[in-house]
Amino acid sequence: MRERRRGNADGTQREIVHDAVARLRAQGVRAEGAVADVTTETGRAVSLRDSLTFLGGLDIVVNNAGGVRASRLEKITEEDIIEMVRVNLLVPMLLTRMALPHLRSSGDGLIVNVTSAAALIGMRFYATYCAAKAGIARFSEALRRELKGENVRVLTVYPSGTDTPMMKTSRAGAAHGFSREPADAVGSGDRGSHRSRSD
Repeated sequence: MRERRRGNADGTQREIVHDAVARLRAQGVRAEGAVADVTTETGRAVSLRDSLTFLGGLDIVVNNAGGVRASRLEKITEEDIIEMVRVNLLVPMLLTRMALPHLRSSGDGLIVNVTSAAALIGMRFYATYCAAKAGIARFSEALRRELKGENVRVLTVYPSGTDTPMMKTSRAGAAHGFSREPADAVGSGDRGSHRSRSD
């Protein structure tokens, strides 16, 4: 299931989801897909409802929706600052809150919060993004302790800069001190990522 953030065209997102599902099915994987704007309450509810319908329950939530704008703080619009905090910090918290009863009832639930290496070390031109991603790291840490003994684990992933569609439109790059690793390298854990988890 792909979660989209505000501002992306539904048509383009639907094509991306359709293509991803088709590739998975061609490999013999049972796959379903949906598009939802998780920055809205309705979008989060639709995302959760479709997941429950497709899967018959919920064992795992992966919070990986994100957005970044790179620039000096005073040159970033207030709207972009609010959007970065909403997408990178508020949305994962609200989606997790909505999903928790279903994760508990699974008996072995898992929450995966995808933050960033920028949560570990503040980087110039990324003040808002670093703050939001550090917030998700601390949210994960607190929630991990809160859910201890409730059969819901929390995993936090800290990938380095990854060459994704989000990064292509972010103004983030070498000029702002940001390098990008190929998505396959980051996804395989070969380089540039760090994880923390609870048992």
